[in-house]
Amino acid sequence: MKKIVLGLAIAAMTFVGCKNGEKTETSSEETTETVDQAIVDSHNSENSLDWAGVYEGTTPCADCSGIETILELKNDKTFKLSQTYLGKTEDDNLFTQEGNFIWNQDGTEIRLKIVSGSFQFKVGENQVWMLDEKGNVIEGDLANMYILKKTIQ
Repeated sequence: MKKIVLGLAIAAMTFVGCKNGEKTETSSEETTETVDQAIVDSHNSENSLDWAGVYEGTTPCADCSGIETILELKNDKTFKLSQTYLGKTEDDNLFTQEGNFIWNQDGTEIRLKIVSGSFQFKVGENQVWMLDEKGNVIEGDLANMYILKKTIQ
């Protein structure tokens, strides 16, 4: 009888010991996944994309047929923004601003430093999205008109 009890005790200890080993392996896999995610999370628009270049598009306008917008982003973090109000007289239809821009902490959006007002853009692969005054991507029927496409690198 003692042999049977001793045999069951050894079998139970072996079974419990194997269970603990499995948990260790799972924990190890979870750690590897966490490290992989941390590596992936370090990539952003600022350090992973070829963002410097010229972006163009026609954005909506309340009192004209559209605003032809050309944004040039340079590697030294300077910009040139030209906006032509289509359907207006030549004297008051072209506005050009130049200056510096800064990246947000996540490296996904830029803010143009201009004298009056502000422009913010989300930077993606070969395009930028003009953001609203709160820094959100513009949604709705005209959302696609707020995307400037890269034309020159």
